[in-house]
Order: sequence, then structure tokens, then C-alpha cells
Amino acid sequence: MFRSVAITCLFVVLAFCAGCGDKVPVTGRVTYENGTPLTLGQIIFTDDYYMGRSDLDKNGEYSIHTLRRNDGIRKGTYRVYITGAIRLESDDSTNISAEEIFSGKVAEIKPVRLIDMQFMTPDTSGWVCKVKKKSRFDFVVYPPGEVPEDKKTEAAKYMFDPEYRKKVQAERAKENGAPPFPVKKKRTVNPNLL
Repeated sequence: MFRSVAITCLFVVLAFCAGCGDKVPVTGRVTYENGTPLTLGQIIFTDDYYMGRSDLDKNGEYSIHTLRRNDGIRKGTYRVYITGAIRLESDDSTNISAEEIFSGKVAEIKPVRLIDMQFMTPDTSGWVCKVKKKSRFDFVVYPPGEVPEDKKTEAAKYMFDPEYRKKVQAERAKENGAPPFPVKKKRTVNPNLL
């Protein structure tokens, strides 16, 4: 009994270590179209089960890690997105520090998104990377509302543009022979309950 438990544990440990051994370095840079680096935020590689991430540095550079800094990521196909690309400003449009926030010196704080919403979810970014060996992936982002039409993904247009979504829903309804929007049924009252 003890021997079979020990052998099972050994197989589990070996399988875990085998999965750790195939990690490869993934680095790159995130910039705006004009070459200015995005310096705030975190880039995330995900296959919906496994995730690697890295903070962006002052040059927009990143080095993906999973458990330890710069330990790389397993080989595979990943969807990529950026989170936390937000700057905090005071009511007079100046950047503020964490110390100022917690000291109460700032009357009103407003978050300012640095990139368009398209790049903030794996479903809408359009970035897919195949990691097979040591790799470098550079990405270009745009400020909010400034993504050129030819750079917008279909998913982003559907999610963030209500007019586009209505158009697509109407086209799908035509194809399927159904009304474009759910039809609300009128409520009726059972006269026996009155």
C-alpha cells in the first residue's frame, strides 16, 4: 500500500517537473504607433488554462514569467492582452503618486486609460502568439478611441461599438429567419389567481 502511494507521488512530481522543464524565454516591447513605449501595465499570455505575465518597464520592455521572474513560459499558443494600463490624475490633470492618494492631499482622483479597450481583453486584442522556442514579440497599441479602422478586430467592434453590434445582429437574424432582437412576450395574469 505504502509503496503504491510512494510510486504515485513520484509520478506526479516527475510529471510536474517535466512540465516545468519545457519553458522558454519570451520577451518583447509594447509601444504606440509612433514608437513611444507603454510604460504602465502588465502584459499577459494566456491559453485559458495556463498564464505567463510581466510588468512593462520604462522602455515598454517585458520578460514573461510564470512562477519566478524571467523563468519563461511553456511552449504553446497564447492569446495576449494588457491590463493595468491606467494612470491616476488629480482634478487639475497632473499625475499623482500613491503617497498623495493615501495622504488625502488630492481632492479628486480620476483614472485615465492609456490604451484602447481592444487591447485589454484576450477576446478582443487579436494578438495570438505561438511559442515554440526562445521568442520575441513586439506589440503596437493605440490610445483610447484612436485605433485605425483597419486595425480593429471584429471582436472589438462587436463588443465596443453598439451600432456595429446591431448591424451584425440584424444580419444574423436575416440569415436565420429570426427577429434581430429578442421579442418580449406580454405578461398575462391567470384570472384564477385574482
